[in-house]
Amino acid sequence: MVFDSETWIKRADEVLSKGRSTNQTGASEAIQFATSFLTALYGPQSTQLRAFSTGCDVISKAKPQGMSNAAMDLSRHALGVITNAKAELQAGLVGSLRLQVAGEVLSDLVAMGKEVSAQQTDAAKNVAAVIIAAAFEDLMRRMGTELAGVAGRPSLQDVLNALKDKLVLKGGEIGTAQSFLKFRNDSLHADWANVSRAQVDSCTAFIEAMLLRHLS
Repeated sequence: MVFDSETWIKRADEVLSKGRSTNQTGASEAIQFATSFLTALYGPQSTQLRAFSTGCDVISKAKPQGMSNAAMDLSRHALGVITNAKAELQAGLVGSLRLQVAGEVLSDLVAMGKEVSAQQTDAAKNVAAVIIAAAFEDLMRRMGTELAGVAGRPSLQDVLNALKDKLVLKGGEIGTAQSFLKFRNDSLHADWANVSRAQVDSCTAFIEAMLLRHLS
């Protein structure tokens, strides 16, 4: 799913504009949004989300839930987290983090494809082609979202065009990436007669180069 920065920032501004709340309903709204915001930005297992949850637990245990000052402290805590997360998002720090995490995941996927391909059978080649083709598409879409401002889920050709226009892909990289569109289609549609081991290896090398340059 594409991360829509503008929508999240707009919602953050709405919550922040309400200021600190002295009632439980207002505090709950801020806490729920902060939780969603951190999960979307950093992930459900992130240090940021755990730290926020721990802070909420400490405040809740220190002061009875029914007291207005407890609600205000929880609200203040949530608004502070929202403000910081918004600032990191606008500064591009979150996008860089997401790309690094994505790079690690894709690197593992590529390693799996290479391991399968090394078996030197047609069946292994076909499985590796599916893995590498999926990795190629995911990589291009992630780069499009984070580096070229691509929103929604346009065609992969449109994503490559955006990467070209933003100079993320340059020179021979443009033609190389476009040449892999057919490989991607043939592999994901199991048209094995049109998929060669050389294509698998070439696309693998291209992905590794892009990972090293943009996601490491």
